[in-house]
Amino acid sequence: MRRSRRFAVTVLALALGGAAGCGKGPPQLPPPEPPTVATVKPRTVPLQAIKEFTGRLVTKEPVKVTPQVSGRLLSRDFDEGKPVEAGKTVLYHIDPVLFRADVDKAKADIARAKADIANWTAQTDRDKAEYARQKQQSDAGAGSKFDLDKALASVKVSEAQIDVSKAAKAAAESALVKAEENLKYCTIYAPTTGVAGRSPVAPNNLVDAYKTELVTIYPVDELYAEWEVDEQTSLWYREQIKSGAFGDPHAPATAIRVVIRLKDEKQFSTDAADKSRHSVVDVIDPEIVRQTGTRTLRATFQNPLLKDKTGRPLPRLLSAGDSVRVRLFSGAPRPVLTVPETVVFTQQRKQYVYVVADGKAQLREVEPGATIDGTTEVNRRASPAAPTGLDESDTVIADNLLRVRPGVPVTVK
Repeated sequence: MRRSRRFAVTVLALALGGAAGCGKGPPQLPPPEPPTVATVKPRTVPLQAIKEFTGRLVTKEPVKVTPQVSGRLLSRDFDEGKPVEAGKTVLYHIDPVLFRADVDKAKADIARAKADIANWTAQTDRDKAEYARQKQQSDAGAGSKFDLDKALASVKVSEAQIDVSKAAKAAAESALVKAEENLKYCTIYAPTTGVAGRSPVAPNNLVDAYKTELVTIYPVDELYAEWEVDEQTSLWYREQIKSGAFGDPHAPATAIRVVIRLKDEKQFSTDAADKSRHSVVDVIDPEIVRQTGTRTLRATFQNPLLKDKTGRPLPRLLSAGDSVRVRLFSGAPRPVLTVPETVVFTQQRKQYVYVVADGKAQLREVEPGATIDGTTEVNRRASPAAPTGLDESDTVIADNLLRVRPGVPVTVK
């Protein structure tokens, strides 16, 4: 049974093999349909030289508050992290007892000096009268020379005492000015308008004049944006200025325009009147830091306090410490050839686009330049036969790039 069953299987396999060998085989699959693609034409548009960097917002000139007199801190009279107004918001009170005593003492010294002046003025008048009487007797031959000299000396002593009393009065008046100022310094006002930071000193602690840091006030009406520029970019800007393509960045008429964008903003502002986003470079660090190989640039941005319809203050537009994207515009606009940023891709460290030639996709190398709002500058072809670059006559594939291969036919929408 086993032998006959094995024989039957063998005969069946031979029969099937023979049938397969005599036939034409399975039908071949049809070639894939050409991918359908959308296309765009390169366009020439006016574009300024643009560079983008990552920067940060920093406080403009924060003010550290230190006491101008030493003493015991009585109270802290502000809320940490809340707005304060220059010359109006009280920050701290220092115990004024000793300074008020200095004021009272200076006033008493002035009163005593005035009394001394009056006393010695009267004494001088009496001594002058005595001197006149002694001189009259001496001239008549009745008085002695000793009494005349003694009367004259008394006049000079009295006049000297008047000068001493006037000097004491001036010193006491100066002491009063100082004492009154020190008394005023016992109430510490906000030196600038801004937001108060954290206070490291609690009431009942002793503070030293001009030494103890009480709090830092951070101005918020204006903020700085700072960012670093690498040495290669610095050299590029220098060459552009040297060639005349850019003007002097320090001159107001040719200053570098700056636009910033916060992390949660998808687009850069195009409203030049918006001073919270638009400004100019006002500081270019003259030295490249060797440790980082960069120099720092800075621009100032307005940060006004806004209010809603009911007059309630709203959060300010900018906040120190925020990261920002910084875009620089330099020189006059120039005509450049552009394509959408999405059509350019990288392959083996080079940039390419697909163009349609004779109904097929063709790989074309390009050299991208500035990118702004989804549009990328590309180099122009030197001649119709040049292997790199584009011109307005090219048809660039704009979508379905994953299905496109060099030499593959494509169907244009």
